[in-house]
Amino acid sequence: MANLMTSFNAGVSGLRSAQASLNATSHNLANAQTQGYVRQQVVITDSFYHNTYGVSDNLLQVGTGTSIVKTRQIRNTFLDAQYRIQAGRQSFYSINRQTALEIEDLLGELTGEEFSASIGQLKTALSDYAARPDLVVNKEELASMAGLFIERAQALQNQLTTYQTSLNQEIKEQVNTINDIVTEIRDLNKKIQKYEATGESANDYRDKRNELLDELGTYINFETKEEIDGTIMIYAEGNYLLDGANQYFLGVEYESATSKLLKPVWKSGGDFFRSDSLAFSSEKKTDIGSLKGILTARGNDTAKYSDMPVKPSEDDFRNEDGVLDTKAYISAVNQYSDDVAAYNDTVGASIVMKVQAQLDMLVHSVVTLVNDAFSPTKELKLADGSTIRVLDEEKSLIGDDEFETKGTELFSRRNCERYTKTTVSVRLEDGSVENREVYQYNEEDPSDVYSLYTISQLVINPTVLKDASTLPSKHNNESDKHGSYAYDELGLIPESFHNKIGSLTPGSLTTYNVDDYYVGLVSELGVQGNIWNGIVENQEITVGTLENERQNVMGVSSEEELSDLIKFQRCYDASSRYITTVSEMLEYIIERLGG
Repeated sequence: MANLMTSFNAGVSGLRSAQASLNATSHNLANAQTQGYVRQQVVITDSFYHNTYGVSDNLLQVGTGTSIVKTRQIRNTFLDAQYRIQAGRQSFYSINRQTALEIEDLLGELTGEEFSASIGQLKTALSDYAARPDLVVNKEELASMAGLFIERAQALQNQLTTYQTSLNQEIKEQVNTINDIVTEIRDLNKKIQKYEATGESANDYRDKRNELLDELGTYINFETKEEIDGTIMIYAEGNYLLDGANQYFLGVEYESATSKLLKPVWKSGGDFFRSDSLAFSSEKKTDIGSLKGILTARGNDTAKYSDMPVKPSEDDFRNEDGVLDTKAYISAVNQYSDDVAAYNDTVGASIVMKVQAQLDMLVHSVVTLVNDAFSPTKELKLADGSTIRVLDEEKSLIGDDEFETKGTELFSRRNCERYTKTTVSVRLEDGSVENREVYQYNEEDPSDVYSLYTISQLVINPTVLKDASTLPSKHNNESDKHGSYAYDELGLIPESFHNKIGSLTPGSLTTYNVDDYYVGLVSELGVQGNIWNGIVENQEITVGTLENERQNVMGVSSEEELSDLIKFQRCYDASSRYITTVSEMLEYIIERLGG
């Protein structure tokens, strides 16, 4: 009798298991097209056994049916992690590709005229001036074209800076979105913990949570860990964004007290991204997430020509006799290597900063070519053994104004004169010391932007604007050609535009002249954009492949579910027939006992 009652339990447990499986299958079919839904499966195991021993001490076990362990989601956590990493990487390079395209638009056309046209117009004005320096109209045209050159350079640089600053809003929005996503996940953690503590399934909440994690993966790189109570912790950049029920929020701050660029930070204090470097690599997983992509593409400062290291030349370390100062040269080379590494970690990694630096380098080179021709300098050794740069009064040309102004520069710095008149002590060849009045050149200091011939600080020399005849055009009184126009010297200025001014990036073997530098800049930007476009296309394929693999695991197949529906229905029918048979047996036994 007892075994028959146990058989009833086995049949009932079979009905329950079949019914639960039918419910899960129906749920799968109903949500086959629901975004983010993950296929569910009822896990069934053997219930406990009644153990007895036979006459030979052999173990006899009588089963009591089945038990429902849980209704689980069919997921692959490895595929989930890989999908989120690759989706984040796709977002990173998509941001860089989009930035390159937008900068190409800025460089390609500026208020209807290409920037390269202003270089050609300045060169033409210099050529006309060299051919007829006596004509006032040529002097005024040169001053006008030089002003237009600066105006267009500053307009273009301002557009780059404005675009750079405009990304602040994107950073704010992404930081707020990240906080909102983590908040939703935190709330879902509480719901999952509550429902699963009672033994109920919270798979629909888990589906929503996983969907949010997929979205979060497009913004930042993170890791997750699931606790025994069903909650998950989110760990990003060395800190917790979420540890169960506690959320740690992100905010934004300016890069520095003088910066207009925002960066993400922990509201509790400290930068969100652990590394200050903008350099990125797949190996170190520093190319994941659109937030990192924005910061990398934008950069963390406004770049200048002085941010681009220039490889030292041996000729700069030779004395008057041509002897190389090996120690000083090796030290300069080592410093150059350190500067290149710093450049690659900052300017070189940011598409915006790189273009800013390259554009500034081009403008600085043009300005230097012209100014050094109009107002040449030379080194002067002082009595104490030190050297300074001063106006080379012997080679300097003079204007044809009434004062025969000497060494007037065309381009000036806003708040820094080219020379400061001073008295210095010079040791003569006979060993005696002589005090000499000189025009000491005010050197450019990379740490002081106001001392640089950088785009933001450039103006046309106010002296030239007031009186164009002060532009150098004649030989000075120390020349045997005093008073005559320096056609040959002036003609060399536009010709110097064909001389090499440098490379687009430190270490590059390809060098450009003034005419080709801007074309090379735009071309390199286009090449980089194509490279990123190729990476994005490859990432799209990778992400698509991973998503297909995930769907093969967690997606709902209507055919498979319908097949399971039939299978579980037959299991239910079999359990019903089993119970009916046991019931008939029990009824027969009771009737016989009663008779």
